[in-house]
Amino acid sequence: MHLRHVLPALGLACVLATPLYAIPPGLLFHVSFDKLTPDADVAKGDGHSSFAASLELRPAEGVKGAGLLQQAGERCSYSIAGNFDTSQGSYSVWVKPLNWDGHGGKFRHILVADPAPGYTMLLYLYPIGDEAVMNYIRVGANTPDDATWRAGCPVDIFKKGEWTHLVSTWDATAVRLYANGQRVAEGLVSSPLPKLTTGTFTICPVDFWKNAQWGDRDEQTVCDEVRVFDHALTDEEVLDLYAADIPGGLAALEPKLVLDLKPDYFANAISATVRPAHLSDEWRARIAKGAAVSLTVRDPAGTVLLTRTGKLDDGRITVPVKDWRDGDYAAEADLTADDQSLKARAKLTKPPTPWLPPQKDWRADRVLEPWTPLARDGQTVRYWNGEITLAGALPDQITSGGQPLLAGPIRFVAEAPATWSSPRVTEEQPWRITVEGTGQLGELSVTSTTLVEFDGLIRTDVTLTPPAEGMQIPALTLEIPLRAEFATYYRNPACRDWDGKALDEVAFLPYAWLGNEERGLSWFMESAANWRIAEKQPAMTFRREGDTVVVRLRLISDPVQVTKPLTYTVGFEATPVRPLSLRLYEWRFASGPQFKGSNLFVYGWSQQISYLNSRLIAFDPAGQRKLVDTWRADGKESLSYSCAQCTAGSSPEYLFFADEWNQPYGATFSGYKRVPDDAPYSIVPVCPRSTFPDFLVWCVTENLRNDWGGGIYTDIDGATPCDNALHGCGFTDAFGRTGRTWPLYAHRGLSRRIYAACHDAGKFYFAHAHSNWYSLFNAFNDGWCPGEQYSTAVVGKPNFYMDDIPDRVWRTEFHSPTTGVATFLLPEMGRFGGKDSVDDRGPSECCISAALCYGVPLWAGAINRTVVEEVWAVQQEFGIAGAEFVPFWKQQDLVASDPAVRVSLWRKPGSRLVVLANFTDTDRTVELRPAQADAKLQTRAAWNAPDFAADGSTARLTVKAKRGSLLVVTGP
Repeated sequence: MHLRHVLPALGLACVLATPLYAIPPGLLFHVSFDKLTPDADVAKGDGHSSFAASLELRPAEGVKGAGLLQQAGERCSYSIAGNFDTSQGSYSVWVKPLNWDGHGGKFRHILVADPAPGYTMLLYLYPIGDEAVMNYIRVGANTPDDATWRAGCPVDIFKKGEWTHLVSTWDATAVRLYANGQRVAEGLVSSPLPKLTTGTFTICPVDFWKNAQWGDRDEQTVCDEVRVFDHALTDEEVLDLYAADIPGGLAALEPKLVLDLKPDYFANAISATVRPAHLSDEWRARIAKGAAVSLTVRDPAGTVLLTRTGKLDDGRITVPVKDWRDGDYAAEADLTADDQSLKARAKLTKPPTPWLPPQKDWRADRVLEPWTPLARDGQTVRYWNGEITLAGALPDQITSGGQPLLAGPIRFVAEAPATWSSPRVTEEQPWRITVEGTGQLGELSVTSTTLVEFDGLIRTDVTLTPPAEGMQIPALTLEIPLRAEFATYYRNPACRDWDGKALDEVAFLPYAWLGNEERGLSWFMESAANWRIAEKQPAMTFRREGDTVVVRLRLISDPVQVTKPLTYTVGFEATPVRPLSLRLYEWRFASGPQFKGSNLFVYGWSQQISYLNSRLIAFDPAGQRKLVDTWRADGKESLSYSCAQCTAGSSPEYLFFADEWNQPYGATFSGYKRVPDDAPYSIVPVCPRSTFPDFLVWCVTENLRNDWGGGIYTDIDGATPCDNALHGCGFTDAFGRTGRTWPLYAHRGLSRRIYAACHDAGKFYFAHAHSNWYSLFNAFNDGWCPGEQYSTAVVGKPNFYMDDIPDRVWRTEFHSPTTGVATFLLPEMGRFGGKDSVDDRGPSECCISAALCYGVPLWAGAINRTVVEEVWAVQQEFGIAGAEFVPFWKQQDLVASDPAVRVSLWRKPGSRLVVLANFTDTDRTVELRPAQADAKLQTRAAWNAPDFAADGSTARLTVKAKRGSLLVVTGP
């Protein structure tokens, strides 16, 4: 659905269609293969094919006449120039799988267009995870303008031995996919696609990516009647095209009038369009003589909103809606020409919206547990884990756990640092303190507003105003001087290499963090508005200068004349962001209730709970109640699955608010089927700055109110840039540059609201976005669940979790004390690695041993169940809930004779659960003794220590290569 805030003048749209069963206009390219040649029958450009084999020697029956059957290594490619418009168009092909179907678990490519580096267009079957057939376009790959758009449908449109007609369309508004004349998928596009005239497009290549696991060199696919058009075909044109080729045609296809209604809720208007379709020659002749259209639109109460009769033209009727009502808006249209008429009816359903009006203010409105109220003493604000000193707009000092993080004040620097007057307090609440102030930066006058919220978030908004005549700014930098001891590791938002000496980031980053295992500092900006980065100059630099690591955000490195005010918003937050939950090791988190010993799992994926994935509202309330009660009787609690930045594309709410909700660059997931009719739909991207969060929070509240689980889990919970102006994203800066914004604060508001709703109900909130962790909103997660990013990387690597995940990643992304949020690693041995990789204990023992070594609990799923259950049983017997974890780099209770064996432990009065982990390639025989020689300890084997032996306080065992062992040690 398309929302428009600026609508054309009143008028009726009528686009003439082509004769019944005729090929739609705008044909650029057609190859039928009927002449037993791969060269095109029709081509606006070069029609010669790269395919060299003889079709006469390899005949294949097509849907009409002959078709094309290729073998591995062959390519049937054509020049894009003249034949294929990359900015707008349609691709049509008939496909018949001879030795496969949609569920074969292999890539199948129907179209590959690669006109230039950074632009890829595919029509293909994606077999990994959420398998789907997708119309896929990516532009600007690996640049700040990187964008991907998809439209996907279930893979069962492909059936072995049967013909399927596929059409993919693309333009500046949408990508669409059709199967056998019907639209099966749509994805919204946010900007015009580039028109490129180089490169080739390739038809149905076999094993295109030559992937050992996901490719199929033996694939046999016949394709036929390949056509390319110069515009995105309408639904009716696609049906005409299907009818033109299918044997026998479509008897029921007759001339009709198409009436579309599209809402704009916030503009209080409906846009109506009318167009004739499937026209015969007779109807074309009638319309050519002159035709009129009448239109009447009524609201759900039957009140006429508009009635109009007029000539055909190329406009659109805008129907004013004074007050929206829930229910069906009904429209009737009549096209009359030469005393003959075509009639159409349409309805637009306005769903109930108890979640409106929207809540736009992202800021906190109360202190949430487990944080404590803010307190101010002059220029110092005390938050739950430290102090923040604000002598001006930016922090002079931030402490975390009693330690100062900064080596000096954070400051703006031009030719000299900014100077500030003492800020004045404008708001002082237990959950938020706000100060305002002024300053001077050379000739620039500065005004500022800085707020601090209860979790330690700091946000500073500054406006730099030049003198009336303007001024030249040679450079402008934001400097963040950190004490080097607290700048060991770097995230942006996942952990990256950092040698502690120097690093340059060439492009703007919305979020970054430096810290160690105990504390650190994150900083963030929502956009690159008013940044000017000189050619070949970095956007951000890290430099070790004595005992300080200075981070410099080089806002302006290209000298520029400034005549307008420059505004910047920058945020900071110390880590950890919250007190670590005492329940960290009490939760035994699993993918489902089938794990023995589990007490928490996620439920609600796909067709569970709701009739649409992630909706949270029970489709069968009584059945959901019975499930939850049964699980609880067995000591298991469930978290209801949802998505923070995706929703079902077929939901009544999305269909009505799609354009305002749309996140143009987010992920789309296809292949889902609605309950109970199995209608296909996709999960489509939505932005946290739109009104979607208001709908989601309402769904959360309803789920919690009905007690359909023990809390909420949100997937797709990272950050994605957006420029959808309908909800306020995107920017135009003082230099006239435009760009995307990262809606970090809106996302914070969404996460905080979900967290508050869960805790008000005595429940919990978990989230997931691989390892892309953002302190300012993931602070409001009781549990964080990284690890899915390794789904494909782990395949074929039995020791992946010890060999391929660096120590720095374990310490920063998975070690809960680093962030303060309980973090659960999601193992992925079995997701794509096959049943054998899970049945084999070895890879699972390697994974869980590495995790135990770093104190990382698992979200047990694609891992050997027996291994997990054995370890959980040991932990339960020991009584790990509430025990203190001491990692190998800190623990001093026990000493191993072989330093290559890492020793970590959980400690409680009189007892320790000890993990020994061997990350090396050889078995290690090791003696374990107390660090204090006179300590009297007793040790016993608990898990994976078959040759264990004890002699007094000394234990001896062999820890196998890439494995670990558990011991229980008692004594002081």
